Amino acid sequence: MILVKLFFAFLKIGLFTVGSGYSMLVLAQRYVVENHHWLTLEEFTDVVAMAEVTPGPIMINMATFVGSRTAGFKGAVSATLGLIFIPFVCLYLISVNYYRLKDYYAVQKIMKVIRPMAVGFITVAILKLLCTSVTDLKSAAVAVVVIVITYVLKVNPVYTVIAGVMFALILK
Repeated sequence: MILVKLFFAFLKIGLFTVGSGYSMLVLAQRYVVENHHWLTLEEFTDVVAMAEVTPGPIMINMATFVGSRTAGFKGAVSATLGLIFIPFVCLYLISVNYYRLKDYYAVQKIMKVIRPMAVGFITVAILKLLCTSVTDLKSAAVAVVVIVITYVLKVNPVYTVIAGVMFALILK
């Protein structure tokens, strides 16, 4: 039964989310933390951080982690397949028909709405992560330094992660 719950929870996340993996975080938190209680909010935040710094799309990493933690290997497969099923089918259908449909007025209007919606969802996810991750002056300083180094100075995020890990190990 848990495999079915994992599959359908992540199927809904994949189905009802517009935008990137970051915009999925809002709905993922609702299902994983609030509805099913598979993780606490603090654990969810930790999983987001781990999913961000490991290779691969953030939500696939998260689905795999939550599924694995909840029901082992089968849970990881179930959650991950649930997450990617609908987006995969949609992406396939869009890619086959994009050049034929891209100039239609309705498609143009839909895209003009979907883009800002994605930004809104991503912003909500960022605000929720901000509230649970930046809890004191030290963590706020880390966030600001990472923003400045990565966005303003345009340092490759790989180097930022490596430097952050080294810095954390040195300070203990």
